[in-house]
Formats: sequence, structure tokens, C-alpha cells
Amino acid sequence: MTKLIKLLLMVFAVTILFGIIFIYQLLNPKLSSIEVNEENEEGTYISPDGEKIITVYFNGGLIFGNDLTYVGVLEDSNSGLRKNIFLVMPNVKEVRWVNNENIVVNDIEIAIDDTYDFRKK
Repeated sequence: MTKLIKLLLMVFAVTILFGIIFIYQLLNPKLSSIEVNEENEEGTYISPDGEKIITVYFNGGLIFGNDLTYVGVLEDSNSGLRKNIFLVMPNVKEVRWVNNENIVVNDIEIAIDDTYDFRKK
């Protein structure tokens, strides 16, 4: 093979690799960057001290919108700050507060300072 063909094949392979990485990032967003639709609210759960609220939203899915996921958003009533703290699928059977710092979602205990993403387990 000539050097030009080898160079073109290498450029093509690198382009394909970067394309795969880009598509993976597009289809697999980080938990913190998942947007929720307020109309898709499934339920709200207030902490024992009444200062924090977890709202669960159903999301149209991460892969072409065909699969269903549920995002739990923690909101501090005092500051109004919000953050996504869990992502589960295919449904949310149980959300309950253990205490002011921990919740249980589908038998998985999560500290509210932490996050849970089913894709990472």
C-alpha cells in the first residue's frame, strides 16, 4: 500500500472512533445534565424535617426515547437549589425517607449528598 492510502485509512479510523465517542456521549448523558419535564411528575416526597423535597419525574428514555427512566430531583426548600440524585428504570416502586439524610428507592439506600445511577451499577 502506498503511504497515502495508509494515511487515509488512519484518518478514517480516527474519525470513526471520535464519531462513536460523540454518539455515546449524546445518548448517555450524565445524571446531573438530564433535563426533566415538569409535566411528567410522578410524585413528591417530603423529608421528615420538611426542609427537603424529592420529586420523581418519568423521563422519555435515554436511548432514542424508547426506554423509560425515572429521575429523582432533590430540592432544598430553604435555598431552592435542585439537583438530580437518582436515575432508575423501569419504574419506581418505592421512595421513602429513612431520615433527613437518606432515602430508599426500590430497596436501594441513597444518601442525599450522593447520587445513584443504574447505568453505573
